[in-house]
Amino acid sequence: MHGIRETKDLVLPADGQDQHSLKLFRDQVVGDDTPDQSATGISGSKLADPNGLDPGGASAVDRFGRRLRMWGELVKYRLSCHVLSHLRLFKAVFAVLRVVRPITIVGNVLVATKASDVREVLERFDDFELGDTIEPGMPWGPFLMTVDGREQHAREREMLQSVVEKTDARLIRTIASENCQSCIEALKDSGQIDVVADLAEPVMVAVLAEYFGVPPLNGDRQRMAGVMRNLAGIIMVNPPVGSLPWSRSRADIADLTCQLTQQLGSGGPTTAAASHPSIPAHSLLARLQRRHGQPGNPPWFDEEWIRCYLTGLVATGGATIIRGVTHAVDQLLEQAGALAHAQALSAALERAIHTDQGSVAADAPNGQLAAAREALRGCIYEAMRFRPMLPLLVRTCPRDTIIANGTPRARRVPAGTLVLAPPLAAMFDSEAFPDPLTFRDRPIESYFHFGFGPRHCFGKYIADVVMLEIVRALMRLPGLARAPGQGGQVGYDGPAPCSLRVTFNANGSEPVH
Repeated sequence: MHGIRETKDLVLPADGQDQHSLKLFRDQVVGDDTPDQSATGISGSKLADPNGLDPGGASAVDRFGRRLRMWGELVKYRLSCHVLSHLRLFKAVFAVLRVVRPITIVGNVLVATKASDVREVLERFDDFELGDTIEPGMPWGPFLMTVDGREQHAREREMLQSVVEKTDARLIRTIASENCQSCIEALKDSGQIDVVADLAEPVMVAVLAEYFGVPPLNGDRQRMAGVMRNLAGIIMVNPPVGSLPWSRSRADIADLTCQLTQQLGSGGPTTAAASHPSIPAHSLLARLQRRHGQPGNPPWFDEEWIRCYLTGLVATGGATIIRGVTHAVDQLLEQAGALAHAQALSAALERAIHTDQGSVAADAPNGQLAAAREALRGCIYEAMRFRPMLPLLVRTCPRDTIIANGTPRARRVPAGTLVLAPPLAAMFDSEAFPDPLTFRDRPIESYFHFGFGPRHCFGKYIADVVMLEIVRALMRLPGLARAPGQGGQVGYDGPAPCSLRVTFNANGSEPVH
């Protein structure tokens, strides 16, 4: 079939496209002009005029007014990114509300601050929906997070799950461990490393290429790291339409869509992986293509579905894992006794690994190795509790309902209410997390990092392995410490971390400052 196929506001080349049609697709999304890199953050591309009007035909007053409005929107965007990344204000507000009004309703917004209420919101699939809230931040097309119908959501989750194999944790662990080792080996004499740019991003780019089957755009790993940042940004805090961050994210969506479309069209469903060298045969993309070639598939499971879901996994998984592990390392360096505890657990894991025939990729055939991994993972979760990768989760209420029914704090929730269910608030509720201001061991199932109920994070198994291997690699560095000055603090590009510099003893010397 030739022609075009619409996916939300993007018009994609249909099957059998050629290079010319792919270029036309990218041009319609991005425009031909180069974005204006000025301090205003306002793009000079065609995306800068969401109404399709020619800015050159507007009066000077109109252009000034448009720039002034954009400036105001950018200020709000940057403020939103800041408060979602530096959490003191939210922690203080939630602490007060938890005492005064645990379930607060202001206008059409409800804020839940107790762990049991936040968990109730996350578990009640039909009464607290996600699609309408998050769909505008996913312009590449429908994805698991936007599907609100319980039965269809279950079908699509099951389809994804059907291509995940029992040995995948071993595969991901090998990819992450080997890339961690090579990244640190390259900087072992420098005495310093950027946790984000030098370690977490390169490792995640490798996981995307080797496990997801999505190689770096144009073979550029640094470019792919930027793609993860930009796509995560529009999901967490959608930038103003026409701004430079918005234009960059749309360009990335276009480029990623073109690449995946070419990969999917590189051969028949069962031969594409073999005919396209960038698709490893064991990757999720190759497995989905093989599944697509089997008889009896539902009509909605087509190559467009595969493209949307691979794009969604890259966008929601890549930078979220990077944000989570960056925040975890930051808090291991911040909280009293946390770093020494993590180093001790990492050392115990090393001993367990070497006991198990020295294989980093082993599947925990004995209780000692499994327990060692679980203990370090719990330490990572506890560090992220102080600075969660996703401090706020949002739902909408499609019908009148009651939350915390049967308790003194029960509240009626009118249809149309925007519901904030913050993991940050839940994980500082002393009833569920005793002594919440102290870093300590806690039951690993109590944490809210990956959600609960039918919408729990599909990619948790990936995040668990990748984050553990990155932290484990860092904990092996002697004399690990936060770098002095601003470089030793988490830096952000929008809501996505872009830097966190640490120092260590290079060849037994003192840490580089």
